[in-house]
Amino acid sequence: MNTHQESFASILNALSGWRLTEYQMRSNEKDVHFLDPSLRQSRITAETLDSMLSVAKANRSVGQKAGQLMAKVHGLDTMKPWNHMAAMPSLSGDKKTYAFDEAIALIREAFSQVHQEMADFVDMMVENGWIDAKPSENRRLGAYCTKFAATRSPLVFMTWGGSRSDLLTLAHELGHAFHNWVMRDMPLCQTRYPMTLAETASIFAENIVRDSLLAKANSREEKLEMLWEELTSCYALMVNIPVRFEFEKAFYEQRSQGELTPAQLCELMGEKWADWYGDSMSQADRYFWASKLHFSISEVSFYNYPYLFGYLFSLGVYSQREEKGAQFYSDYIALLRDTGSMKAEQVVEKHLGMDLTKADFWQQSIDRVKEKVDAFEVLLNSVE
Repeated sequence: MNTHQESFASILNALSGWRLTEYQMRSNEKDVHFLDPSLRQSRITAETLDSMLSVAKANRSVGQKAGQLMAKVHGLDTMKPWNHMAAMPSLSGDKKTYAFDEAIALIREAFSQVHQEMADFVDMMVENGWIDAKPSENRRLGAYCTKFAATRSPLVFMTWGGSRSDLLTLAHELGHAFHNWVMRDMPLCQTRYPMTLAETASIFAENIVRDSLLAKANSREEKLEMLWEELTSCYALMVNIPVRFEFEKAFYEQRSQGELTPAQLCELMGEKWADWYGDSMSQADRYFWASKLHFSISEVSFYNYPYLFGYLFSLGVYSQREEKGAQFYSDYIALLRDTGSMKAEQVVEKHLGMDLTKADFWQQSIDRVKEKVDAFEVLLNSVE
């Protein structure tokens, strides 16, 4: 990164400078803020974004605690920039692996706990051959979901490795597929949901499967391994994502006065990194602005906060499951069907009766995350 820092800085300065110039030319009547295009694409208001990030910042100790617990399991004092995504060391000495058919059965069973139609959907995906997961020499790791516009057939592609992470990834992508499937009879233009709402069904599906597996876990080690996935999500989405947003926001504010040098970019990243990671990480990844390609996407800026939004929003939806009981499934389907034609605030007001500009919606989701982090701590400190 240091060797090519001038090139990386030139890319960021050029992209942001071009955008800022374009925004100035868009209107002679009012100023276009550099966040406005992103907010329109995300279908949220600035008040909603401010509320979410304010609550996240007030609760950043939850994410920091997740990182500290992960460091403890790794035998470290703190996490490092180069290992914060590392897999959990095996506590039992025997890593659990899943055959693909076994994973499908577990996902199907978990989905059936919400409604039989969700379980039947999994069967349909398998029977129609709409899940392509078989490893091959020419296939790299990864996963995604797409669909055919004409037939609305949802398709899942991934490389199956048999890990618990692969199982949750498959559940995640099947959640995306289910989201597309329940909108199949709608006009195509009403099925294009924004990135902020795109993760609703996928993270919901992950949570269903994760909680189902956690309920099945018999040993302390199994429970810790399941809760580890909660910690990694929390650390990445409640700490790393806000770092990206606050860096990019501050960068655009300073860029309007002129180009930033690589040293200035490193200093800015280090400042935001320290503010959010706190004592949970030993040092800042000062060149993260250069290595994270999200900052260099020409088509879209602020490719960061929608991940946090989707994470917390989906948890907010999931928290309604117990409260609504038998009524939840039909309300959930109705919510998913409105994601392509409504703003996020309208979806939440209509289906959850809550206000995204208020702190209580975001706090309920973070409280749920905190419960999982605390549960991991209690288990880790217990001795059988």
